[in-house]
Amino acid sequence: MSTEVPDWFVLKDPGNISLDIEVGNKYADERLDRLISEDLWNISRPSWMSDDEWNKIIVEEFGGHTFLKLAVSQDPRLTTWLIEVEGDLFEFRFISTSSLDEKINVLKELYSTENVKEIQEINEMYGIDIYRHFSIANIETRSVKYTKSRFGSNVRDLEKKVAIHFTKIPAIISARKVLLYKGWGIVTLADIRLAVKREFEKQLREVVEKSKELVVNDEGLKAAIKPIFDKIQKIAKSRRLSKDYLSLGIDEGVEILTKSELFPPCIQELIGILKSEGHLAHMENWQLGIFLKKAGMTVEEQQRFWYENSVDNIGISFEQFKQRVNYQLKHMYGKVGGGIDYSPPSCTKCINSYFCYWAHKRTDKIIEDMKIRFAEKDKKSLDAAIEDISKLQRDQQYKKACARYFRFLTGWSIKGNHINQMMSYTGLAYKRFYGKKDAKVEEEEAEDND
Repeated sequence: MSTEVPDWFVLKDPGNISLDIEVGNKYADERLDRLISEDLWNISRPSWMSDDEWNKIIVEEFGGHTFLKLAVSQDPRLTTWLIEVEGDLFEFRFISTSSLDEKINVLKELYSTENVKEIQEINEMYGIDIYRHFSIANIETRSVKYTKSRFGSNVRDLEKKVAIHFTKIPAIISARKVLLYKGWGIVTLADIRLAVKREFEKQLREVVEKSKELVVNDEGLKAAIKPIFDKIQKIAKSRRLSKDYLSLGIDEGVEILTKSELFPPCIQELIGILKSEGHLAHMENWQLGIFLKKAGMTVEEQQRFWYENSVDNIGISFEQFKQRVNYQLKHMYGKVGGGIDYSPPSCTKCINSYFCYWAHKRTDKIIEDMKIRFAEKDKKSLDAAIEDISKLQRDQQYKKACARYFRFLTGWSIKGNHINQMMSYTGLAYKRFYGKKDAKVEEEEAEDND
């Protein structure tokens, strides 16, 4: 097994890289544009690429990342935003890499080598067969045909287990997704992926804090990165980065949480599954929880919500349930851990790694849902909407399918004909049905805010 940390891991030491201020700002500008557009990308070296060509890619990658860190270090709000988007990029790369060695090496870099072991190492250390000990299947010996996930990584890879010292993964242990053996947590990569992302974000925040000291003590450096800082600030103001949508609609005297019909289809679907089946996949739990947080639900309200709808409540009291989920929920609200105010994943992220109603639900089931929900609508208009949405779904134009659905639901068109964020969907739907302004004005605002 290779012990080298992959080049896409931006917290590694890139070696001797030098570039001037102008080029650094250029690379930062290019990286910023990609992060803003949620264009998640991988970097890997093909066998035919020369050393000089690969070195240029590495310089662009680390140079752009470094200059962005320096620029946002002066503003806590911008720092939080960069950590979130770099965290999303890291998660995409971690999951999508086809190399299990790379995943293991990243874990060792984040948690330190002594705190991460492969299962075979645990077996050799203690003279045991972990799989037999816990009576669990070893996927290495299962003759199952595996397919590619939405990330492009093997599902088989995500099901593999790794051993991490229990002190490094308290939230995963609290969620009872770990098998404990002599201080080691035996856990699948699928179950630990979010915890790994959080650890990356925590360490990135520490690096940005150190960058702040560099900029504060160097007026020349501060002047050099000012162009990229100004651009990020301008984008932040126009896009309202990390805006808190808590209590959306309070100014109209209406709690958004009482209007679940305004929730985007993905959230309505997740709530429906949770209420009927009692559980969701790990990332879907996170997606729904973050949405409810931003829509105005408090930690205490979420505790009650999950207790009333989750199969995890069987045989335990509400107080016992709260103890089980308390850390994870408080982390979601930034009350413990790194103190990050997490925002709901964008539609691009939902398509790639969370749940998107249009990307991940069968067309015939969507048609069935629409016919039931809109049974009282004009049949000709409904059939036209179904035909348009079905074609967009087949063409993998999922954000446009969502916008077409929104137009059929509200009568409003969205500029660009695509939805980018689930909170934008809810906010615009609220304005459409409960706002007090002129409809024509509202429609223009809906287009501008997309």
